[in-house]
Amino acid sequence: MSREKSKKEVLLAQAESYEKELSEEVGEIKQQIKEKGSQVLLIGGVLLGSYLLYSLLSGSEKKSKVEDKEGGSFIGGAIKSYAIALALSLAKDKLVEFLSQLEENNQQAPTEK
Repeated sequence: MSREKSKKEVLLAQAESYEKELSEEVGEIKQQIKEKGSQVLLIGGVLLGSYLLYSLLSGSEKKSKVEDKEGGSFIGGAIKSYAIALALSLAKDKLVEFLSQLEENNQQAPTEK
């Protein structure tokens, strides 16, 4: 009977240690998902903002055809170009930052295991 009790205690101790390890790993995975999700949301927001800014500044095709006929504004076109370039530059910077961080995490992951 005592042999069965000791075996049961050993198995319970192993189960507890496995449970602790699993909960730690799940916690790490949750943290990684949270970080990646926030980065993806940030990049998506920058891209969406860039697109909205572009569509706001460029207007519809009908509008631009009318402006072309009327001559359009050189200053307005220049401002649109600079605003679009700035928005795309910010989006590019965020994407490069995200990709470098992702690469850094992938290089660190094999050494941790």
